[in-house]
Parts: sequence; structure tokens; C-alpha cells
Amino acid sequence: MTCWSCIIAAGGAGSRIGGAPKQMEILGDCPMWKWSFKTALSLFEDGVREIIIVAPRGASGLFDPGPLPDGLTCIVVEGGETRRDSVLNGLMAASCDLVLIHDAARPFASGELFKRVMAGACNNGTAIPLVPVSDALKSVEGTRVKGVQERSSVRLTQTPQAFPTEEIRNVISIVDRNVPDEAEAWLLEGKFLSWVEGESMNFKVTYPDDLKKAQKIAGSVFRKKTGIGYDIHPLAPGRPFILGGIHVPFSLGISGHSDGDLLCHALADAILGASGMPDIGTIFPAFEERYKNINSLSLLSEVVQMVASKGISVESADAVITAQVPRLAGWIEEISRNVGKVLFQGGCGDFSMRAKSGEFSGPVGNGEVIACWAVATVKMSDLLI
Repeated sequence: MTCWSCIIAAGGAGSRIGGAPKQMEILGDCPMWKWSFKTALSLFEDGVREIIIVAPRGASGLFDPGPLPDGLTCIVVEGGETRRDSVLNGLMAASCDLVLIHDAARPFASGELFKRVMAGACNNGTAIPLVPVSDALKSVEGTRVKGVQERSSVRLTQTPQAFPTEEIRNVISIVDRNVPDEAEAWLLEGKFLSWVEGESMNFKVTYPDDLKKAQKIAGSVFRKKTGIGYDIHPLAPGRPFILGGIHVPFSLGISGHSDGDLLCHALADAILGASGMPDIGTIFPAFEERYKNINSLSLLSEVVQMVASKGISVESADAVITAQVPRLAGWIEEISRNVGKVLFQGGCGDFSMRAKSGEFSGPVGNGEVIACWAVATVKMSDLLI
């Protein structure tokens, strides 16, 4: 598989909008730059192995990528005086053979567009997305309209743009003026450039009206729902003690038809509840032999994929484990990391968990059982609700 770097150019000042840099403006539930970052994250299976965020100078700390899948790295570098300087800084950090360069100010570029550009570059060496000009074109001089411009051979340029990394790095390093995009620098060197169809939704947020339009779109794209899950299992000898897919050495284990991983069970029920679907016991019946001693983390992964097929993604989750024994404090970080990889499937999200004792009260406090409560928030398109 071809290895890709993806540069998200977010180093501009956004002076034409005014106020805070536009890439930090909130769209829906996250900053504008993170929309493109999430799209890049979703392309891990398609070969994106490195995401490079070019941040405004002095603002690198504001760009937190969050959890990443194994095999994917994220680097934050500071931008320069001009777009050319900022992109060059990003290119200097890129290590893959091919690179995608995308404007953070184009938050609605779809994963399908990225894939189309990537395929175009794999076939032709380079690729940029273009869209037809729908409005009539006129040439002007001051307040006077001078004439008509033919639009049939003209296209509007978008990002992401794809190039061989070393070649575009050399081109940008020698260009003697600030260029509006990397394609222009490439063409100035007389190099071949191919194109693919762009997307009308992939507009650039440049002026205040663009920002208002983007905020309206982002606000209408998703709704959120939250679900609650609960599970309780006896502790028993001769069973493994597994939480979040991690084996915790202990003299007692968690009893159950599956591997007893009640953290995964509670999270699965929370996700299914938020998604308006049946509970885990209905989907994976305990009376079916194929689920005996099954890895519950794989069931949680199946639930995440099941809701994803309906356009629903897990945004955040939280869980509380109550157990008198064993002490779990030293295992929380590893368990959280392992579960987070499954919940968010390489995308962005937040998962946290805590362990509480039973204070020597009741079945939990007597070390007879272990219990878990979980909540999960999912987001889905308005069209799916």
C-alpha cells in the first residue's frame, strides 16, 4: 500500500474574517481545523500514516490531536510568514513518498474526495480537485465592465492536492513568490498536473459570510444522543479477569457466558441505547454456543461497526467500575487506551474510566461481584433521526 503524509495547512491569520484565526472557530462541536483532521484520520486504512498540522506561530499547543491508532503519527509544526513558508515547513516534516496538502479552511472536504485525489495521484503522479464555474464571468476595469470571459475551459481549484513529496518540497523551496496554492508553483515549473472532480461543499472559509454559512452547515449536520449501560458479574475461581480486553492477573476471574468483560458489555449497551438499537443480550444471545468465552472487546468492536453502518459514530464515553478486589488503579491507563482504539476506530473521541471500591458493603464490598456503569454519546446525521 502507498504511504501518504497529509499536511493540514492551518497556519494562517484569517485576517479577512477578523478576530481569532478562522481555523480555531468552532464549527458544530470542534474547531474548524479538526474537521479536516478527522477526515485525514479516517483514511488510515487507505494509507495515510502521517498527519502534519501546520499551526500559527506560537499556537502549537492549541492543536491537540487526541488518541491515534497504532501506526499513525501526528506532528504539529509552526507556520511561517506566508502560505508558501508554512507549507514548506510542513513538507520538511513529511516522511512518506506521497503527500496530500489540504487547507484547514475547507472543513467539508469529504473522505471520498480525498480518496479520489489519492487515486488520481497514484495513476498520474499528481492530482488536484477542480469544480466547474457556474456563474457567468466578466472582466472589469474599475467600475466599468469591459467584456465577457469564456468559462467552459476554466475551473475553480480546491484542496487536497497530491504530489510526490520530494518533488513538491523542491518546487516550493525554489518558488520566488507567495503562491495561492501548491498547484500554481508546480505549474510554474512546467510540470504535468492531473485533476479530478471536486465537490461543491468543499468551499473555502475566507470571509465572514463564509464562516456563517459553515457554522450553519455544521450545526445542522449532526445531532447527539446519550445512552446508559450497566452490567454486573460474579467473581469466580478458574476464570480469567479481563477488563477492556486486558488480562489482569488475579486469583479470581469474572464469570459469564463470554469472557465476562463487563466493561465492554456496559459500553456496548450504552452505544446501542443511544443509537436506538436492542441491547447486547438481544444481539449476542447468551444461549448461543458461538458466544461462549468469546472476546468481548471483539463484540464491542462489532457494535461500533454496526452503528457506523447506519451513519452513527461514538463521540465520547465514560465508565465507572465498582470492585473491592482486585485493585485496578494501576491498570486504568492501559485499559482506557485499549478500549479507546475500539470505540473510535481510528477517529477522534474521548474515553475515560475510573475504579471505585465497594467500601466493604454489599456484594461488591464483599468481593462477590464486580459492576460497571457506562455512558456513551453518539452523533448521527439529522437525516437518520
